[in-house]
Amino acid sequence: MIDGKGTLEPDLEFLRALVDGGGNKTQYLTGHAFVVGGSLYAFQCIANWLLIIFALNMPGPAWLVLHILPTVIFIVYCIWQGMRYGIGNTGNATSRAITAAFQAAGVTNLALILIFAPAAIARNDFTIWLFHPAIVFALQGAAWLTAFQLRRRVWLLGVALGWMASAIALGLLIGSLTYLLVAGLALFFFMTVPGIVMMRLSKKQD
Repeated sequence: MIDGKGTLEPDLEFLRALVDGGGNKTQYLTGHAFVVGGSLYAFQCIANWLLIIFALNMPGPAWLVLHILPTVIFIVYCIWQGMRYGIGNTGNATSRAITAAFQAAGVTNLALILIFAPAAIARNDFTIWLFHPAIVFALQGAAWLTAFQLRRRVWLLGVALGWMASAIALGLLIGSLTYLLVAGLALFFFMTVPGIVMMRLSKKQD
């Protein structure tokens, strides 16, 4: 990824095309969204894991806040970012295709919620709901794999394989406390960390 002069120009060009085909503001904002979302949900998973592992008692309202607040914060953040900076899908055909892949994964996630949540509630079986994150992780892997196939950057393949391996692990760990730990670590390493990379590389363009 580093050329003969020891610079990051190839990756800067990739990230520029990945986000909007030019300029670094949207690239920075996309990375920032990854950092916010990944950090919130990683904290939620690991906090739940720690509370269960150490048998820490929390009042009902506190548990409710822990389960709902991260989603509320992220939704408010996305709305704020969209209203302040706008939402677009610009750039060349390749960058638009990559953006479309991530957007499709996001919309599909909403459909999956409407599939798994009612089924879990109707059958009073939380295990059904636990399949939802595994499928979402697999969809994220597919989106990152699409980016790799279009851009041929090895680190993209690494992120894609990380998401897919995590999805398989979650499927195998349903019913185990390790499920929460694996989910939290995956969100951090495959969502938060790539977001940090994007933010840092966007600043190097300045």
